[in-house]
Amino acid sequence: MEKRPLIEHLEELRRRLFFIAVSVFVFSIASFFIAQDIYAVLKYPALKYYPNLQFVTLSPSSAFFVLMKISLIAGIVFSFPVIFYHIWKFVEPGLLPSEKRLLIPLLSLGIFLFITGILFAYFVVLPVALKFLIGLGIDVLKVTPMISIDLYTSFVLKLVLAFGFLFQLPIVMYILTAGGIVKLKSWEKWRKPFIVAAFVIGAIIAPDWMTQTLIALPLIVLYEISLRVNRYIRRKK
Repeated sequence: MEKRPLIEHLEELRRRLFFIAVSVFVFSIASFFIAQDIYAVLKYPALKYYPNLQFVTLSPSSAFFVLMKISLIAGIVFSFPVIFYHIWKFVEPGLLPSEKRLLIPLLSLGIFLFITGILFAYFVVLPVALKFLIGLGIDVLKVTPMISIDLYTSFVLKLVLAFGFLFQLPIVMYILTAGGIVKLKSWEKWRKPFIVAAFVIGAIIAPDWMTQTLIALPLIVLYEISLRVNRYIRRKK
């Protein structure tokens, strides 16, 4: 394995970050033309339970910035294969030949986990969170909700995108273990601290305990699965 100076690694990182940025920029521009349709999809979970829910704008520019925000997040989502590819190519020099052949399987698994995370957030976590949070105001405080499209879109996009990337945990753990960056014993030692970290991540992403739990539990399950997969691979080696 050829060792390279730090400056070469930094230059390689800069070059790959540039390609990722270009990909996000191009896909974001393309996504602007379908941002209105994406916005309709984002509103559906709330309107499903509260059909009379009113979405309002708080400034003349709110609608424009909502469309821009949707376009940017969609650009990141559509760029995920490119992001994954360049991250892999950056760490590839530190891997064995047998591990380098895993690019296509890991890329496929990464895309699958990313889509699974988004779908899990949209169909499971988001409806529960919205029903709980909006219902709290209607049933408990007896208020009529009028939701800002900017705040609502930010909440939904943050939740959905976070799940897409958090579901990459098995890929990250495998690459770090295969590259010798983190040892298997370290993952085993970090099991309990990770449980705490999972709930902290949930608290950062979501405002209520129910959504926090729905974020933390899948992460803990993914961590345990990843740990067992790494154990199995180590025994096979």
